Order: sequence, then C-alpha cells, then structure tokens
Amino acid sequence: MTVETPYQKDVSIVIVNYNVKEYLVNLINSINQSVGNFNVEIIVIDNNSTDGSVEYLSSKFTNVVFIANNANVGFGKANNQGIQVSRGKYILLLNPDTLIKENTLSVMISHMDNHPQTGAAGCKLLNPDGTFAPESRRSVPTPSSALWKVLGLTSIFPKSKRFSDYYLGWMDEDEPGSIPVLSGAFMFFRASVLKELGGFDERFFMYGEDIDLSYRTTQLGYQIDYVPSTSIIHYKGESTKKDHLDYVVMFNKAMYQFFDKHYSSGYSFLFKFIVKAGIIIRATSSYVVSSFRKISKPAADLVILNALVFIFFLIRYQIAPDNLLQEYQTSFLVVNGLLSGFFIALSRYYELYGINKYSVTSLIKAVLIAFAGVALVTFFLRDFAFSRWILLFGAITSTVILGVFRFYQKNYSKNRFNASGAIKPTRVLIVGISSKTLDLLSLVRSRVDWNYEIVGLIVQKGEQWVDEVENVNVIGRTEHVPDLVRHHKVEQLIFLGNSVSSDEILNIMTQIRSESLIFKIVPDSMDFIIGKSNVEYFEDVPLVDVRLSYSIPWNIFLKRNLDIFLSGFLLLTLFPLSLLSILRAVITIGKPVEVQFQRYRNEIDKLKLWQPYEQALWANRYMQLWYIFTGKISFVGAPIIENREDIPVYYKPGLTGLRQINEKRLFREKEKQAFELHYVQNYSIWLDIDVLFRTVFVSK
Repeated sequence: MTVETPYQKDVSIVIVNYNVKEYLVNLINSINQSVGNFNVEIIVIDNNSTDGSVEYLSSKFTNVVFIANNANVGFGKANNQGIQVSRGKYILLLNPDTLIKENTLSVMISHMDNHPQTGAAGCKLLNPDGTFAPESRRSVPTPSSALWKVLGLTSIFPKSKRFSDYYLGWMDEDEPGSIPVLSGAFMFFRASVLKELGGFDERFFMYGEDIDLSYRTTQLGYQIDYVPSTSIIHYKGESTKKDHLDYVVMFNKAMYQFFDKHYSSGYSFLFKFIVKAGIIIRATSSYVVSSFRKISKPAADLVILNALVFIFFLIRYQIAPDNLLQEYQTSFLVVNGLLSGFFIALSRYYELYGINKYSVTSLIKAVLIAFAGVALVTFFLRDFAFSRWILLFGAITSTVILGVFRFYQKNYSKNRFNASGAIKPTRVLIVGISSKTLDLLSLVRSRVDWNYEIVGLIVQKGEQWVDEVENVNVIGRTEHVPDLVRHHKVEQLIFLGNSVSSDEILNIMTQIRSESLIFKIVPDSMDFIIGKSNVEYFEDVPLVDVRLSYSIPWNIFLKRNLDIFLSGFLLLTLFPLSLLSILRAVITIGKPVEVQFQRYRNEIDKLKLWQPYEQALWANRYMQLWYIFTGKISFVGAPIIENREDIPVYYKPGLTGLRQINEKRLFREKEKQAFELHYVQNYSIWLDIDVLFRTVFVSK
C-alpha cells in the first residue's frame, strides 16, 4: 500500500520492557501475526533489565529495533526515546505484558483513517481470565471522582454516573464513543499529534503519565476514541510488584503530581492540603491492606499453634477457660514467644509462604522442629519449665490441623498446577495441534512437579482432524472449547502459541470469562509457559549434581530405618490376614517361584513370589514386606524390572516410586528417566513419605 510522506512506516509500535522478556516474546509473536500488508516497525526500549532481555530477544527477533538503557529511566522517558526514532504515520504505545488480536492493527488504522479529528484511540482490554478490564476507558480524575474511588463508592455503585465516573462505569463495554483518558497499556496515536504534544511528561516516572498525555490531547482539541471492536489481553503490571511500598508511593505521588499540574491553580491552599492528605491516607491504607494480606497466612498459623498450647494447658490442668489468665503464668508466655519465634524462622527457611506454600512436608518439618526447639530450651532453662505432655500433643495436633489445611490448598486451589505432590490432578485441555504438539506433550510430562490430567487435545480452526496424538484423544475444535470446558470440568487451558492464533485465544477467553479457569500460553520457542502472574520454564533439571542426595550416608541411614520400622510394623499387624493368604496360595498354586531382577547397576538378585501375581496378591505383598525388612528391596525405589541399565548407582528397586505412580502419563523413556533422575537428585525421607502417601490415595 502507499505510504504518505514523510512517513516511512504505517505504524511504529513502541514497547518499554523491564524484566518481562517472556511476556514480550508472546507479544511480538502476536504483533507479527497482525501485521498483514501494513508496513510496521517494532521499537523496544529496555530499561536496564536484569534478566538478559536484550540478548535473549535480539537473537529471536531480528526485525525489532532495540534501544538498551544503562539505567531505569522510567516509563515516560523510555517511551519518548522510541517516539523520537519512530517513522510511522501512527504510533502505538504498548505495554510488554499484553497480547493483541490479528485484526487489532487493521481495525485501529481504519478507525483513525476514517476519523481525522481523532488524535488517539484505545481498544477493549481483557484481564488474563477473559473478563473485561474497567481501565479500558477512564475519565480524567477530578477531585470528586478520585474521592469516590478512595471511599470505595466506585466499586459499590459500578453503574452510577456520579460514583463510577472514574471508569465510566455506565458505559457498556462494547459501546464505542469518545472518552477522556486511555489506558497506558494501549495508546494508538496519530504521530503528528503525539509529536506536537512532545510525548510524555518525563516528570512522571511511572503511573499517571497516560492520564496526563490523554488530558493534554483533548486540551489541544483532539478527540480520544474507545474502539471495542478489537481487544487485547493485559496481564496487568507483571513488571511491577504492587504490594511493595515503592509502588504505593510512586502511584499515589503520580496522582498528586497530576492534580498539582492541572488543578492546583483553581483551588485554595486548604483544599489542596485536603487533597494531598487524602492521597497520603489512601497510599497508607493501600500499603497496610497489602501488607496485611502478606502476613495473614503466617499470622493465622501462629494463632492456631498458640491456641492449641492454651487449649492443652486447660485440659492438662483441668482449668476452666475463664480462669486461663489467672492460671497461665507470665513465664509461660516465654514458651509462646519461643514457639512463635522458632516457627517464623523455620517458615522463612523452608519458604512456607513462598515457593513451598503448598508443601505439607515442609510445614510438618517446621512445626515439629519448632516444638522440639521449645522442649529443648525449656528442658535446660528450669525457670520456664513447661509440660512435655502439652508440647507433645500440641505438636501432633498442630501438624494434623495445619497439614490437612495445606493438603486441601494443594489439591483444590485454582493455582495448584505446579503444586508438587498433589493428590488431585489438575484437569488440563491443550489447544492446538501441529508438529510441535508431541514435543509439548513430552515437555509437560517430563515436569516432575506438575500433577495433571490431560483431558484431551483441541484442533484449531482450518486444520485437519486427527483422532489422537500419542495416546491423547482429540475431543473437539476451538469453537467447541467453552462447552468442553464446562462438560469436562477443565481447570486449565494451555494454548500452543505456534499453532493457535491470538484471535482464537482471545475469542475463547472472551466466551468463557471464568476466574476459576487458568489460561496459559506456550510460545514458539517451547522453552517456557506463560500464566496469569508467573512464567514456568520446562527445563526441570538443568545441571546434574555430582553428589546425588540419594547416596548421602545420612539419607541412606534414614531410608533404611524407615524401611525396617514400617515393614516390621506391617509384618506384625498383617500377620493373621497374610497367614491365611499364604496358606491359600500354597494350596491353590503351590510353591513360590524365583523372579530375577536387577538390584543395582551390576547386581542381579531374586525374589520368590507366587505367579500369577494377582491370584496370590496379599501373600505376595506380605512376602515383599519381608524382602523390604531384609533389605533386598525398598518401599520406594526403581521399578522391579529386568535389564535396568539406566539405573543410577545405589538406586534400590521398590514396591512403588516416583516413576511408578506417574507411569500412566509417561510414554517416552526420556520422560521416565526424568522422574528417576529427579528422585535421586532431590531425595529426602520426606520425599519417600510423600510418594507412599500418594501411592495409597492415588492407586486404584
């Protein structure tokens, strides 16, 4: 098509990046799908990212212009750098944590061409769950509209013209029209207007600059339009941490800067003071609320721990609850302080409220060690002597209550896809079939920490139907996804980025619009998966540790003792039942036969079992308990099969194992070896207990 001089491009897309390279990969891929016949340039300004963004992205996208800053100069100033070198008739200012549709550029260019009085335009923004984002169109924050938002009236009356003026809540999300303010996530400008404005006001480091730019656009007499006929996904601030004090201060400072710049001359000193005080109060309350959310979980755990100590104190000494304060000596509060201190320290060590927030074993270790620490200290400090009975039952009960709660979270939280050791698998639907589908299936299966159930595969629009791909059934096309999600109770959708267009992705998300459904996208590179607020890499074990945890003497000692004590206990308790089973097996089958198996890499051993195995199931299980007790095999270990040349050194065969409980989802030898390697590298007695627990509850 013909390009008007002096412009060399139809559209210049300016993107400021800060440590979100994975989201930017997805965005650039979606832009490349939407270019069509237009002459488009992409300009990425990197604000001194620490994740190697420029090196990573420049090798993948040779058509992108990269500007690397040596410092984080702020959102507005970085955008101005891109604006200055842009050559397009139109300039799209776009956030890196977005995804655009295939028709986005064509719709926006057509709208601007047909509306010469429009200086800038925006489109519909969708949240990562497909719901409408109200910040798609906003009003200029006047003191009154800001006050209603601060007081929470905007949320209470979302359709009121008075109280919802901040987000223009009375407008339907699909209603086009003129609006006062665009979202900084997507601002489609006429280049001449943007350069006449001088770009962003660089006094706004981050936040508020989009409001200021929109306000100045209308002051020049240009119109700003909301165009809902196209939409984008906005992951909302993945490059910032909104619960940090820096964010709260920066955001509310920007709000005051805007007020001071555009409204201060028309108001008295007293009114300006009231507005400033309101902003400070709002900033303080926002930080307090976000901080409370962060400490609410550890605070709840501490309340339970200490409440149980009080309860068992009442039971132990038969004290009425209303006399607790009188009978509970002041010195005993030291015990509560010690318990709380130990637990807080151990929760930080085990990261109970971070990456291990769903870990039952880490929680159990923290609770038991905390109570053991209190028992040890009070044993040597007689002034604070405390009942060992209370501590013992407090430890047991705390472990059970908190463990059950974590177990529930691990299995029923909507973000539990990567919760290692979950009993209830996450139901996943994979959308997109291509030459890379096999690779995706293998990569997902090889992730040891993902417990899932692949419900099926979806064929994208225009592709030929197939019945299955590597034992996974194809159950529908993209237009059937909303119905299939409801019918199969799907919890997560994974889109194969190289196969499914951004149009199809956004259409599916818009139709479903469910906060309980997680949407994830795998880009062309196939090395990571993008979710709502996290990025997960597929490489599970990038380096091999020379000293395997499995071979550490202390771990060997603990594993052997677990086998001895557990098998000994079961041998005694199951003896009456198993004796009858053994007698029945001798009568109906005869003598057990020798089964040869590879015990270690170069060692062959034999087990005597009745064959067929299932006809003497309990007799065989009892015999295997004896072999565990004598050390031939273990409860948890490698599969008991012949010719295991790939078994690592000192990897004893077991009745169950990490590989065995996942056997149904593994089809390639590479996938199976990944689970075995993970076991020997990350071995601990807690991992054995976890595997045994999952074997009992998962096996059918």
